[in-house]
Amino acid sequence: MRYLVRAHVKAGKERALLEAIESGSLGRGSIAYPTYEKCMRGARLLEGGQVRWIEVCYCREAFGPGGELLEELPYWREFFEDIDIRYTTTLEKCEGYPFCGDCDCTEKLKAKLERMGGRFFAALERSAKTSA
Repeated sequence: MRYLVRAHVKAGKERALLEAIESGSLGRGSIAYPTYEKCMRGARLLEGGQVRWIEVCYCREAFGPGGELLEELPYWREFFEDIDIRYTTTLEKCEGYPFCGDCDCTEKLKAKLERMGGRFFAALERSAKTSA
């Protein structure tokens, strides 16, 4: 399943988030660990400070509807607040694993997201430099 995640970085957590991304420790301990850095490097920063990114989760069968990103949420909650998770397609239309990560729908959504706001990771780097 593909999800669009919207959230705001918690005040004062910018540097810790940047360090976690750069060190490769973001999400360490999670089965989905390798995707956390990828999500942050592809995330977009919108006006008002909202960060948006796409996540692909293969846990639909294990957790069922309402269990969106249960594995990932504890890791995201360390750095983000106001987390809003939305399905990007209806469950009936999603082929699910192993197709979701590389399907045309995901590529179209990534392209649409890339036209929104600016690169979150670049903004995070600039923010850390100015607050140092």
